Amino acid sequence: MDIRNEIPAHDIERFHIKALEFSSAARSLVLSMLAAGFEVKRKPDNSFVTSVDLKVEAHLRELIHLHFPDHGIIGEEYPPANPQAAYQWIMDPIDGTEDFVQHLPTFGSILALHYRGEPVVGVIDHPVLDMRVSAAFGLGAHYNGRHVTLTDLDPAAIDGTERVMLPARANFIKYSDDGHLFDALTRAHPNHRIYRSCFAHACAVTGQADATVDYGNPIWDFAASRILIEEAGGKFTVVRTWDVPSLGWVYGSVFGKPTLVDRLVKHFKKER
Repeated sequence: MDIRNEIPAHDIERFHIKALEFSSAARSLVLSMLAAGFEVKRKPDNSFVTSVDLKVEAHLRELIHLHFPDHGIIGEEYPPANPQAAYQWIMDPIDGTEDFVQHLPTFGSILALHYRGEPVVGVIDHPVLDMRVSAAFGLGAHYNGRHVTLTDLDPAAIDGTERVMLPARANFIKYSDDGHLFDALTRAHPNHRIYRSCFAHACAVTGQADATVDYGNPIWDFAASRILIEEAGGKFTVVRTWDVPSLGWVYGSVFGKPTLVDRLVKHFKKER
């Protein structure tokens, strides 16, 4: 039995509505700070963090605490709050901070609600692109408010022309020596696109990509993706997990149209 069936349907709908409200608040803040200017610093791992990352996450935390004081919160920029709670809001205020710093519009904000480890609600919002995908358990997936349903690929259509989105090779070598996996993927699927942000995730949900591979991500980077893909009629599979000191668990995942996902998962098993 799916543990999410314990949640009353009216609660799931309420959580979804609130997640969209929180996402809209985050979008307004991002756009205003993008126009006004922001501070940029480096973290100890040399990745970027901006005043926008910090302010947006702090604001989302305030909203969640106001409306759901018993829920927990996990985010990239601040320590967990109420980590023992059954419900956990998981967020990345600016996913693709390097893109954000360079004013590339593919950055986004990720917000999800999990119940006992299972995703219930997910939102990925791209403020500059005016692109938002959302989903809730049993309620389907939506792109800018319109229902989304993926159409699976005919196996015969997987001939190298399928659209596969990948992260950079750097993702495959940051925490492990898996550069050969990236090389094999690009050879097998030469019509690929490379994005290092949740834009690739949103494209898999809408069908603008046939599948997305992401690699070396902590939980907040893909917290919304499974519920989004599954509610759209797609498939989400974790292909690798490993524990990174000072960061925690990171994951490699494949998601999108089921037939292609199955093909990619077999490819990963073969290469490993």
